[in-house]
Amino acid sequence: MVLSEVAPEYSNAVIKRGLAFGESRNVCNVHWHSDVVQGRVIGASTVARLHANAQFVADVQAAKAELLALKTKRYRPAGDCQAEADLLGL
Repeated sequence: MVLSEVAPEYSNAVIKRGLAFGESRNVCNVHWHSDVVQGRVIGASTVARLHANAQFVADVQAAKAELLALKTKRYRPAGDCQAEADLLGL
């Protein structure tokens, strides 16, 4: 959720990947479905609570500025995530 806030243009992809990861925990029989669902609830609650913390808000703003600086320099990641994106239907 924080990453999708820092890079909102990628929020759909980030959330889809998170959901796919959670589903894989069920499929691989690593966690019960209720564990995955409650993990989402706890994660969302934690992020909501962190927004009341001034240091967290400052860190998110700093991350946004850092990402903007990289975009300005036209930075491109070394890896290619297209195969994973194709599998997730992104």
